Amino acid sequence: MLKLDVTADVAKATEHLSELAQQHVPNAASKALTRTAFDARDAVRDGLPERFNLRRPWISQGIGVTPAKPRTLMAEVWSRDRFMALQESGGTKTGKLAIPVGPMAQTAQTRVIPKSQWPGRLLAKKNVFYRAGAVFERRDEKRILALYLLRRQQKVEPRFGMADTVRSVALREYQRQMERALREELTKG
Repeated sequence: MLKLDVTADVAKATEHLSELAQQHVPNAASKALTRTAFDARDAVRDGLPERFNLRRPWISQGIGVTPAKPRTLMAEVWSRDRFMALQESGGTKTGKLAIPVGPMAQTAQTRVIPKSQWPGRLLAKKNVFYRAGAVFERRDEKRILALYLLRRQQKVEPRFGMADTVRSVALREYQRQMERALREELTKG
């Protein structure tokens, strides 16, 4: 009969594992948070065309990420455009707001209205005038066409959904990204 007597220094093993955790876990966590934030950013960008008429790419390019660092362990997904905050939460937009009507509304649906067609520039023309909160164009002696309706306030419905998208991606992806980053950290160290 064979008898084995194995002794182990558990304290040294625990100390070694503790050192490994102090060195590698914060790095892995910051990598996982950053990767998850980039995944969330991509999901937000992909969802924009479903919620908005994007006529220019700069709105989706304005969705960015601040990477996590091992000391802070916090990544952020943000939009550089201040007006998108109102699209996220909803509320009332104030100021002189020109709402295109008639043919201008059809143009605004599919493309950007050029500055030469903005209310201020149009009002400089001889046949364009302002009455009762609207900008009109006199086409001939009998035809007058409404171009813009001017409002001081407009209600904005929440439709961006960035917080919900980021939250769902983070809940779905973080664990997988953490396991991947921890494997990478332990194999390199």
